Amino acid sequence: MNLVRLSGLFAFLAMLMAACNPAGSNSDKPLFVPAVDYADFTPAPGCTADVDDATYRACIDPRALYAAAIESATEADNPLMVIWGFEECPYCKKFAAEEMNPENPRLISDFVGNTLSEAQRASLPNEGQDFQISVLHLHVRAPMGEALAEQLGVTDIARSRGWHRVWSPFVTFTRPGSHEFVAQTQFQQGEKPCNYVDDFAISLQQLGYIPADDSKERPMCAAA
Repeated sequence: MNLVRLSGLFAFLAMLMAACNPAGSNSDKPLFVPAVDYADFTPAPGCTADVDDATYRACIDPRALYAAAIESATEADNPLMVIWGFEECPYCKKFAAEEMNPENPRLISDFVGNTLSEAQRASLPNEGQDFQISVLHLHVRAPMGEALAEQLGVTDIARSRGWHRVWSPFVTFTRPGSHEFVAQTQFQQGEKPCNYVDDFAISLQQLGYIPADDSKERPMCAAA
């Protein structure tokens, strides 16, 4: 077989693979994307509480951050995940290392392929191959952050679960346009999903992004 025919065969195989998996490269993208760029916001005059690489910003008005995050998530047609925490919170750092590590990001293919059921994947555009979640971090111990959590009803959710304030990290999901929060899933029997990815999936069900599907097994652990 000559080189011309070989090159034609390789080209045909490449086209065939692309046709079978048209969005394969998209599924290798990170699942989580930043909802805002902190550099676009001006810190409060005289505030020195934040270091340059802070994840939770005490010096930026959280109302402005939240409004911008809603706008960007709406434009991207993404659900918005808000992580309420603070810079010195050890469990926030643990959560970030396990779920938000930029050096080892959770991929679309991992979440869609392993966490969602076949019916849930089929419900998403392009079977979820380019499905992403916009993420915003808000400083819940700063006075303005506490006030926003109270205003939005997030503190009420925490109180309904026996806490006098929002614990950290506290993860909420909202569907842009609704401003209604779905918060870390807990059940009457005192259980919660053992894995955060299952918590994410259940929150997306409650938001109506994906249908509920009891055929997908989600291990449960005792709530702390």
